[in-house]
Amino acid sequence: MLLGIGLLFVLYFGPLMRALGDLLSYGQAGRVVQSYPARLRGELSAKGLRYVPYAEIPLCARQGIASVEDKRFFTNSGIDLLAIVRVLAMTVVNDHADHGGSTITQQLARIIVEEPRNEPGVLAEALGMMTVLRYTLVVNYEFTKPQIMELYFNSVYFGRRAQGIAQAAKAYFQSDLEHLRMGQCLYLTGLPQAPSIFGRDAAGPGAMQRYRHVLSTMARNHYLSGVAARELERESLGLVPSPEPPRVHSSSK
Repeated sequence: MLLGIGLLFVLYFGPLMRALGDLLSYGQAGRVVQSYPARLRGELSAKGLRYVPYAEIPLCARQGIASVEDKRFFTNSGIDLLAIVRVLAMTVVNDHADHGGSTITQQLARIIVEEPRNEPGVLAEALGMMTVLRYTLVVNYEFTKPQIMELYFNSVYFGRRAQGIAQAAKAYFQSDLEHLRMGQCLYLTGLPQAPSIFGRDAAGPGAMQRYRHVLSTMARNHYLSGVAARELERESLGLVPSPEPPRVHSSSK
């Protein structure tokens, strides 16, 4: 039933979302979104960080992030209706915001709007979510899919004080982006889910479980064969040791 509703939404309301994005792009949201690429480049330049054009982002990174974060990225309207309904329901039930199920476009919109993550109260959280959805429509209208992915890979935080995938390659592998092996590339695509946690213990059970999840989704979505995924799982990644030791919770006596 829900799958059927989602299909109808894609077929009949996708163009409506595009038109709504057109309408919203003439307001403040449009101005903020339109100015973001220049602001991002300026921010990275001020920090001495590299901005990576879409054509220079490795194919394995593009496939990996789409596979694990938003498998319908290249065909959706920036919003996954069924995921939104599920997240809203979980927000009400749990009395706190649930950010799971976001598309890549929504995640970029959240970065652009600098959404606060700890606003108290369900109403404030719901209003914050609606703001992100409004900006998501504008982002989807203003930018092409390659542009969205380019901005995402240069904006997202990977842990270890690394903003953007070029900096992440150096932080985790002491490598230039173009010299990453496939396994290393795919490892990085799993980090944005919980960068601070994975960054503290990059070779620990949590980070490696996430890496295995990336490989399994790549195989499930036909970017990798099962044999290739298993070979990558066995391959040494050559991770640089974490700059700070993982936190150990001592038991009280």
